Amino acid sequence: MKSVHRPLLLLVVLLSGGALGLGMWVTTRSLEEARGRKEEDLHAARTLLFDEAASSGGAVSPDLSTAYREALEEQLLRPGAFENEALLTFSGEASLEDFIARAKAAGMTVNEPIAGAMTIRVFIDSVGQLHDLLAATPGEKPAVSANYAVSIPDLAVPPPPAGGTGQAPFGAEMLPSLGIEAGSDRSSWGDGVLVAVIDSGISPHPAFREGQLTHIDLTDEGGDFHGHGTAIASLVAGSHPGAEGVSPGANLLDIRIAGSDGISDSFLLARGIHTAMENGANVINISMGTYGDAAPVASAVAEAVRRGITVVAAVGNDAAGVKIWPAAYPGVISVSGVDATGNLAYFSNSGSPTLAAPAVGIPSAYQKGGEALLATSEGTSQATALVSGAAAAFYSRGSNPATALIQSARPGSAGKEAIGAGILFLRAP
Repeated sequence: MKSVHRPLLLLVVLLSGGALGLGMWVTTRSLEEARGRKEEDLHAARTLLFDEAASSGGAVSPDLSTAYREALEEQLLRPGAFENEALLTFSGEASLEDFIARAKAAGMTVNEPIAGAMTIRVFIDSVGQLHDLLAATPGEKPAVSANYAVSIPDLAVPPPPAGGTGQAPFGAEMLPSLGIEAGSDRSSWGDGVLVAVIDSGISPHPAFREGQLTHIDLTDEGGDFHGHGTAIASLVAGSHPGAEGVSPGANLLDIRIAGSDGISDSFLLARGIHTAMENGANVINISMGTYGDAAPVASAVAEAVRRGITVVAAVGNDAAGVKIWPAAYPGVISVSGVDATGNLAYFSNSGSPTLAAPAVGIPSAYQKGGEALLATSEGTSQATALVSGAAAAFYSRGSNPATALIQSARPGSAGKEAIGAGILFLRAP
């Protein structure tokens, strides 16, 4: 079941991919900074309320109840968040099960918990309804987070006039630009490595060898896949002319979290990361993102990094000076995009990424209407997939991908704020 307000929010998300994307980001950032200045007061209000509730068996005084409701509204009613949804993370099984039972008795729809995270998604009529249920909850209260729209990054800015920088296509020179010689045998690159592609789903395509794909669909949509996931997977590990990836020897774990419209949410992204961990992924590719920082996603990323999994994510396509999440989280290999001249791609975000990779005029596999196609496209999504493929190659050679990616990067025309350690580069072992 989806919130009745989602269609309107999806329209807003799509519109934010237009020329006003950067301006909307600046507005969002200023709002977030204002919220940050209030956070200590809100935290104090929450702490006081929870202590009062615990000592009184769940009863809450009117003043404290008002403070808690304001704290909930501050957390949930944020730009880019789905209305009438909340993500709740519990510290124990008993409190989780008790809340689910009471929420269902109150008529709420509750998604099953994320395995290993004790996080649920709750559909509510209003913040007030959730407030009343939580205020009456005995003991420790769950952590509350908004559920943000997570999407395939659109190109939110128009290309510069002819002759402008950042738009020179790579085309057939994409792999050679990475130090990969034409005709080189890369069949063993990525051998024994499992790369999870958390995206819109990977369709059958000649770019993939038999037995290379394992599919897990976390959506309830069915039907045709958005072509984005197929393109990204081919750049990681494709092996077909016109759709060649960096590490054809790698296996791919297809974790679908987005429907045919390319839209997902923080809950499914967090679930996708936990699913990748549970299934033994060595590398996690996330060519999707959001400007909303959801605690369950942050926790999932932190756990993956703690386990030594290489998490690679796109910085975004809004020409903004910041990284989207999850690229902005600590420990993530964040990837910006460059054109064939080494300049920052005209659409790429910056924000001091880990490194950059080819992002303009990138050949890949594609799927549309169930038909296997070849395409040329651009975006930090594509750059991210190339870095994930390189991480698989380094992993199969026994190298630490995070260290090797930085040490082998080549210089570019842009500074560290734009391309980090440099541009993706690797040679045959």
